[in-house]
Amino acid sequence: MLAKIFPIKLQLKILQLEGYELVGFLKWIFKNFFVRSVNNKRNLVPTSKLKLIIFLSIIFWVGSFLATWALTKNLLLSLVIQFLLTTQSYIFLVSSVVVLIPIQFLYIHHLIRRTRKKILSLKELKVIAITGSYGKSSTKEILYQLIKDKYKVLRTPESYNTILGISKVVDYELDDSYDFFVCEMAAYHEGDIKQLCYMIPPTFGILTGITEQHLEKFGSLRNIIKTKFELYNEIKNKDNIIFNLDDHNIFDEKGRRKIKNASDYLEATNILFSENGSQFEIISGNKKSALITKLFGYANIKNILGASSIALKLGLDFDLLTKGIKKLEPFPNRFKLTKYGKTIFIDNTFSSNIASFEEMLETAKSVQGKKVLVTPGLVELGRETAKIHQRLGKESIGIFDKIILVGKNNRTKSFATGVKEKTLFIRDSRADYKNTIEKLKDKYDWVFLENDVTENY
Repeated sequence: MLAKIFPIKLQLKILQLEGYELVGFLKWIFKNFFVRSVNNKRNLVPTSKLKLIIFLSIIFWVGSFLATWALTKNLLLSLVIQFLLTTQSYIFLVSSVVVLIPIQFLYIHHLIRRTRKKILSLKELKVIAITGSYGKSSTKEILYQLIKDKYKVLRTPESYNTILGISKVVDYELDDSYDFFVCEMAAYHEGDIKQLCYMIPPTFGILTGITEQHLEKFGSLRNIIKTKFELYNEIKNKDNIIFNLDDHNIFDEKGRRKIKNASDYLEATNILFSENGSQFEIISGNKKSALITKLFGYANIKNILGASSIALKLGLDFDLLTKGIKKLEPFPNRFKLTKYGKTIFIDNTFSSNIASFEEMLETAKSVQGKKVLVTPGLVELGRETAKIHQRLGKESIGIFDKIILVGKNNRTKSFATGVKEKTLFIRDSRADYKNTIEKLKDKYDWVFLENDVTENY
C-alpha cells in the first residue's frame, strides 16, 4: 500500500535503468504518471551512485520540510504539503541528480586522465577496441577465447563498456603482465567513442555493425554512423581495423570515405545449422578449413569472422585459429541453444536490434521443422518504432508456425499489423512468460526467444 502512495523504489529503479539520465527518466514519469508498479524483472543494483542519490534525496526531503515549516509557521500544514511532495518522489530524485551533474563531470574527467596515464605507462600493452550497434560482447568473448592460450589477455567483463566500467577494470585488474586488453566500447551520444579512445588509446579495432540501435538517444542513423566511425578516426594504423562489410551501413560509409585498406572480415561459406551449433568453411586467402562450432546462427558466424580476422593480425596462425574456433563455448542469452525434450530453444534475450532480429529471421529460415518466435519487440527506436516493427512483422511472414508477442504496446501491435496473421499476445510478466514457454515444449522443434525488455519500456 505504501509503495502505491510513495513510489520511491519504483522511480529509483526507472532512474537506474535510464542510466541516471534525466531526459529519459522524466519522459517515463510523465508518460506513466499514475503508474505505481511494474513487473519486477531485475532488482535495484545498490551502486555507490544510487546510495548517494538516496542520501541526497533524504537531505532534500528534510530541507523542504524545514523550509515549508519556516514559511508557513504551521506544523500541520507543512506536514500535509510534505506528504503531497513525497507522493511525487521524482522531485527529490531529480534534484539529487542535478546536484551531482557538476560533481560527476569533474569525476569523469579525473577518471579519463588517470586511466589514460596508466594505459600509456604500459609500454608493451596493445588495446583492441570493439564497437558497433550489435555484436560487441559476443565478438569480445570469441576473440578472448581464441587468443588466450597464446597471449595473456584481459577483457572488459560482461557489459563494462562505458567510462566508469572500463576505468574500474583498468584500475583494479590491468598491469604490465598483460599483452592485450580487449575493450568493448559503447556509445549513446556523438563523441562517446572518441572520448573512450582518448582514455584507452586503441592499437587495433573491430567495427561489428551499425543499425538504428539507441536511435531515440542519437536522433538519427547518420549520427550513429558518425559516432561508431570515431573508432576509425582514432586508430593511427588504419590497416589494424576490421570492418564488417556484410553490414550495409558500414559498407556504404567505408565507400563514402574512400577507405582503401583491405582489412576486412574473412569469408564463410557452406553454412549449416543444427541442434549442435553451426558448421561452415572459413576462407583466408588461399587457405580453407571446414569447421564445426557450438555457436549458433548467422550472427555468431559473423562475430567469429570478425574476431578471427583480428586474431590473425595479432600473430595467431591459421591452424591454431581453426582449432580455437572448434573449441569456442557459447555465452548465456546470446543465441545459446538448449534442448528440452525434442524442442530446441534459441535464447537471444540479452538484447536485440534490427540487424540482430533480421539475422535471427535468416537463421530461422534455414532450419527445418515447426518453429515459434517469442519476442517483446525492440526498444529505443523513437518515432520509427511502429514503422520498423511493421517491417519486421512482414519479414517474419511464412517463417514461423506461431508468433507470440510479449506485452501489448506500440511495438507488439505494430509487429502484429505487419505479420497480418493471427498472433498471440501474452502479458509482460515473468510468470506468464515462463508458463507460455513451458507449454511450447515438445510441441515445436525450434523456439526462438528474441530480446528482453526492462521495466522502463
